[in-house]
Amino acid sequence: MKRAYKVKRTERQVKKVPISKGKAMRKAVLCAFLLGGTIFLTWSGIQDLQTTAQLRLNIQENKDQIADLENEMKDLEKTYQNLSNPDYARYFAMGRYHVTQDGEQVFIFPSADKQE
Repeated sequence: MKRAYKVKRTERQVKKVPISKGKAMRKAVLCAFLLGGTIFLTWSGIQDLQTTAQLRLNIQENKDQIADLENEMKDLEKTYQNLSNPDYARYFAMGRYHVTQDGEQVFIFPSADKQE
């Protein structure tokens, strides 16, 4: 046979005990502290995301600048190779600086841009 047991509760267990003012104040301070910490961590996270986005943009701009400088360097190397050739150097000097050989005449015609 099974016995039935009765659960006896004391008055303290049944009665709701009001929270004291000290406990309420501690809970309020704790909640405020946690709320402040949450806000601070959220703000820090947003700042980190902005910094990361700015750094990625700077990296992309620097990569573009590097590509432009590499293209310019290739052009300058090509010009250097051409100027090492004596025939091209003479052609370049005659065209840009109007250098002539003895007994040679140079005619300079005005360009279409200057006429306008």
